[in-house]
Amino acid sequence: MTEPAAQPPRKSRLWLVFVAAFVVQLAVWIAWFILASRHPVAEVPLTTAPSR
Repeated sequence: MTEPAAQPPRKSRLWLVFVAAFVVQLAVWIAWFILASRHPVAEVPLTTAPSR
């Protein structure tokens, strides 16, 4: 009888998960900045001027 060949250990794909998460996060940040640049927010004063 012949012994089955020992299979090499499976390579971890954890790095692929990190790269995919980074790419998705980068895409979301870019979309957020594009959206924010097209819709500026009006300035709001932090304190009100005294009414004299």
